[in-house]
Amino acid sequence: MAYDSTGNPPSRIDNALLSQRNIRESTGIGEGGSLWTYSSTNTTTDIAASSFFSNAGDLGMRGGDVVIAACQTTASSTGMTLVIGMLRYTSTSAAALSTANGMITSTYS
Repeated sequence: MAYDSTGNPPSRIDNALLSQRNIRESTGIGEGGSLWTYSSTNTTTDIAASSFFSNAGDLGMRGGDVVIAACQTTASSTGMTLVIGMLRYTSTSAAALSTANGMITSTYS
């Protein structure tokens, strides 16, 4: 399922809630530090796909921002998965959750 950039964008909880300086120095991943939420019927695989958040730059998302997402376990499932991941840019304006640094997931049915 495609990302709905106008009808269901991620929401920023707090700007720079996490220490930007510590994130940049310890991981070298950019200016991140904000915390975002996202909820949809997309799957975990969808939101980790390259350039999923196609308008991340326009929203003010940065590499290293943390995203807490509630999404479907599978496309045909009623189960939900809670995902906590770090944002990585895949182009100049699009981003996805990084699977290289690991994502934390918790599934329930």
